[in-house]
Amino acid sequence: MTDDVLVERLIVEGDGDAASVDFHPRLTVLGGMPPDARAALASLLSGALHGTVRGVHLEVVDDTGRRLVVLRPTSGPHRVIDVATASDVTAQHRGFDGRVDLLSSQYGRSTVTCITAADLRSRTPRNDAVRALSAVDQAALWAAADELLGNGGGSRGDAAATWRELAGDTDVHWAVDHRTEIQAAARLRQHIAALRSLSSSAPELSDDDAVALAQGIVTQLTAATNTAGVRPPVLLDETFDQLDPAVVPLLLELLPGLVGDLQVILLTDDEAIASWARLEALAGELALVEPALAAD
Repeated sequence: MTDDVLVERLIVEGDGDAASVDFHPRLTVLGGMPPDARAALASLLSGALHGTVRGVHLEVVDDTGRRLVVLRPTSGPHRVIDVATASDVTAQHRGFDGRVDLLSSQYGRSTVTCITAADLRSRTPRNDAVRALSAVDQAALWAAADELLGNGGGSRGDAAATWRELAGDTDVHWAVDHRTEIQAAARLRQHIAALRSLSSSAPELSDDDAVALAQGIVTQLTAATNTAGVRPPVLLDETFDQLDPAVVPLLLELLPGLVGDLQVILLTDDEAIASWARLEALAGELALVEPALAAD
């Protein structure tokens, strides 16, 4: 069982004032973040959730929809207050070691996942079945899968033949389990092909590398999604650094659709990413915060 904790606001006390950052429920891009600022924000967010820092407060929504204020003053006890009832619910969030920890549960203590560019490079899988299926017409492929699994009302024999024609020996259940990866890889391949037809400056990226990148992002986010216990936000720490600049916008276009019900926070110092986020924010797909911490 997984319980989400949705962070709405992070508040950091300063000398006589405070700074805060508000988060989108699904995807927030924090721009203008050099490496030291990214490390500091990740540490503050994790510490505020775990109760290992003071002078940092949170406004969160738990899995039942309750709005909670997490107070971690520079001195005195840490507290959790239910906003609707103004009641103190600190005891509900006290961990096995006595710490007031929003990420502690019967399954143990969860941690904030941080995905870096190195993670994307070193943990990017290469799967021949994903590569092959991402090259197939996606509408036909998933229509055939539905038919074969009995959701389309057609002949099972005909459905099996159609599936073999499209997918070869790949098991349909395996394909359905990896549908997000396959579709993401297909979209990335299509975007690159379209760019190549329009411009000589299209990214120099093979189909295999494109599939691997799409798989890598999906795999990392899926791992965070399947975490047992309390599920905190996922941090993307300049994850697309060192990639071909022409590829990055294509990967970013995939991101809102891959987030699902996760809360994802992208930390970046890349102006190109911030520019993309400014346009996406107009449609409500995400929030862009520049600079990351604003004085209250």
